[in-house]
Amino acid sequence: MSVAAQRTLKPSDIPAAASPRPAFARVELFEDPAQALEVWRALSPESCGSFYQSETFILSWLESVAAHDEARPFFVVARDEAGAPLALLPLGLFRFGPLRVAQFLGGKHSNYNLGLFRGDRLFSAPDLKAVLRAAARAAPKGPHLYRLSNLPPFWREAANPLVLLPHRPAASRAYATRLDRDGEAFLAAHFSPDARKKMRKKEKRLAGMGVLRHVRAETAAQAEHILDAYFAHRGAHRDAHVAAAADQSTRAFYRALARRAEGRAEVEFHALSLDDRIVATFGAGLCGGRLQGMFISYDSDPEIAKSSPGELLLCHVVLDACARNFSAFDLGVGDARYKTGFCDEGEPLVEALYAPTVIGRLAAPLFIAASATKAAIKRDPRLFALAKRWLPR
Repeated sequence: MSVAAQRTLKPSDIPAAASPRPAFARVELFEDPAQALEVWRALSPESCGSFYQSETFILSWLESVAAHDEARPFFVVARDEAGAPLALLPLGLFRFGPLRVAQFLGGKHSNYNLGLFRGDRLFSAPDLKAVLRAAARAAPKGPHLYRLSNLPPFWREAANPLVLLPHRPAASRAYATRLDRDGEAFLAAHFSPDARKKMRKKEKRLAGMGVLRHVRAETAAQAEHILDAYFAHRGAHRDAHVAAAADQSTRAFYRALARRAEGRAEVEFHALSLDDRIVATFGAGLCGGRLQGMFISYDSDPEIAKSSPGELLLCHVVLDACARNFSAFDLGVGDARYKTGFCDEGEPLVEALYAPTVIGRLAAPLFIAASATKAAIKRDPRLFALAKRWLPR
């Protein structure tokens, strides 16, 4: 990635009226994430963001997927009068025909998108718009439109400042839960006695076919072995939207994650194995005491699949997370029956649109209509089934 020059604008350079006393003194734009590392680490996702704003996640995605998606980094930083960082928006510029659209990096892999804001300075809606206008003007070919999707209105019980921008409900929710230090008590609270009995029966049935065990990868070789099984499981499915998950850029991304996180407690790969055969996989990021699910898969062999190996693996993952004192757990965006069993919080998400240019304001209704269509499809089981079968994700 080439090193680009840093560009700076101040609120006074912006003709549109911001708040009388802006929360920030100046805005900087970084087109090379390496130049933003100092700010990135000062406003660590560990304290104010999610795993999807971490260096490990974003740099792995840029390394492996950005070229495929024709994205380039667009990191926006707001500073105070003394030059200390107040906010970081780790965005990228994407092309939609002639339009340049700034979005969070990570694409379909990113479940919770947040800006990194210092907690002692409040940003108003005019402040946020001023920051985005300044960043758009700082780039020779800046965005016509900001499209900020998968925004949680609250994160760690604090309001997300970005929802002050014009926004609408996202097409899908995310699913999360708080964890108990007693894992068995957690499972008892989330599943009826009859459901727990059925799970134990399924686990006993699988255990009767060989040695059944839960594995959390501790070496790069184990992580690679689990990823091989994940892609084998996904490739065995017939639906086009599932097969799309096994494309080369996704393979490269997960392997980059495993490589970049080696030796650091940032990414975990779990498996349920039957003798030497992996029958289910689960990948997660770690941030601020929260385990954030990225992917799950299971062996589609009917003799294996009827024992619900994916759900059995999640039971082991939750028990393990509780034993290690994790405070929260999520299974990401999108509705699925298994998610409602483990996660008792359906977290609403929103999509914010802000256009700093005339072209962006003209294009915004098209993006709103596309989001509304996507939401309508997901609410209709028949349309959703067709979309899953015929359309790539």
